[in-house]
Amino acid sequence: MYIVYEVRTQEHKTVAHPEVACPLCQQQGGVHIAIRQRYIWWFGPMCPTSKFGIAWCEHCDQKIPKVKWSKALEQAYRDDKSSVKTPLRLWRGMLVIGGLLATLSVVGMVRTKMRAADAGIQTEYFANPQVGDIYYAHTGGEMKVEGNSASSINEVYALFKVVKVDGDSVFVVQGNGSRVSTAGKVINEYVSGFWDSIEKETTAYGTTPIIISHQSMTQYQFFTPLPREKDATPGRIAQIKRPGK
Repeated sequence: MYIVYEVRTQEHKTVAHPEVACPLCQQQGGVHIAIRQRYIWWFGPMCPTSKFGIAWCEHCDQKIPKVKWSKALEQAYRDDKSSVKTPLRLWRGMLVIGGLLATLSVVGMVRTKMRAADAGIQTEYFANPQVGDIYYAHTGGEMKVEGNSASSINEVYALFKVVKVDGDSVFVVQGNGSRVSTAGKVINEYVSGFWDSIEKETTAYGTTPIIISHQSMTQYQFFTPLPREKDATPGRIAQIKRPGK
């Protein structure tokens, strides 16, 4: 992560000191002192540093190095510096940053509460299925074993609508919009818009009911068609929507 900012200089005032002789050309009447201050600009001015002075002479047209300053020049600089206060506007950016952090904090808390509320709703839907509930799920698939590794293929991703609840059995019918995950084309259901596209394609549901175990739903969020076929892997319910809610 990169943060781009600028270091700027604020010139507070420039004072002529005709009473001070230039340490370089030894003449009086040409010495000036500028009081300046650096600050960071990022969403506004912030973090001003301590003030500093620059001295130069009009007679010899040179900047006077700090190591060459006389005691009279040092005293003039201290007097000029003591009369300058850091303006509050140089801290304005900190107010902006503080506001942004406060806003992000509030947004984070709201999102956390919304996620907690959504999780609570989903838990309720899992525990108490009702006719008309829509499951965003995949059916699991066939176990494919290669050497020491195993994977699931031929999983069907679709919407399933509850048409009947009888004890531990939940009867669902499959929507006509679907995706099939194969060994050559593995599906990632977490891609943004994946379920939305299936939802838009689903305009009707089949008539052949699929029976799933309510116990497996509540315990594991599994979508397990009954009776289970040999070498079948369990599916998973990603989300439940209850029409009208």
